[in-house]
Amino acid sequence: MNETERRQFLRTALAGAGLAVAGTAAGQETATEGGETTTEGGETTTAGEETAEGGATEDETTAAPTTDEGLVTVPSDESVGATVERIEEDIEDDGDLILVTTIDHARNAANAGLDLRPTTLVLFGNPNLGTQLMQASQTAGIDLPQKLLVWEGADGSVNVTYNDPQWLAERHDIEGQEAVLNQISNALRTLATGG
Repeated sequence: MNETERRQFLRTALAGAGLAVAGTAAGQETATEGGETTTEGGETTTAGEETAEGGATEDETTAAPTTDEGLVTVPSDESVGATVERIEEDIEDDGDLILVTTIDHARNAANAGLDLRPTTLVLFGNPNLGTQLMQASQTAGIDLPQKLLVWEGADGSVNVTYNDPQWLAERHDIEGQEAVLNQISNALRTLATGG
């Protein structure tokens, strides 16, 4: 299996968890002469243009959160390590949240002899809220506990990506839980941005 096939396989395998787009999108671009960027799918864009899928090119950075296929991404002004440390501390300081685990994908890649820009997944939850979603639709348990993916883009930018709770509600046909979804959305945004 070549590198392109391996990436496509991993992207497909992880898509259900909402991880592939955020964790690999920046790594699928190859810069060419003249400021053009070619994605793995063969699309070519120039600096400042958007790709056909609505994503930004490598040269474009924004401070506003972006939402793409159920993912919300916000920038961080800190390194991946510092951002992860801040998020873990914020979770531990919140009496309602439980830090489940932190997975350093880059370290795991290095242990397998592979290169990956800094990419860390923080899993955490609030059983009082998550249980209500699973009571409304038990399949929501596949997407819980909540996750924040902290990753470094090809341009050195640091981003935090998480599943949009409204997207999860649509995915699992959850109705009548707007207050819970809003509370989760606010908590995710606060943890991701630090504010």
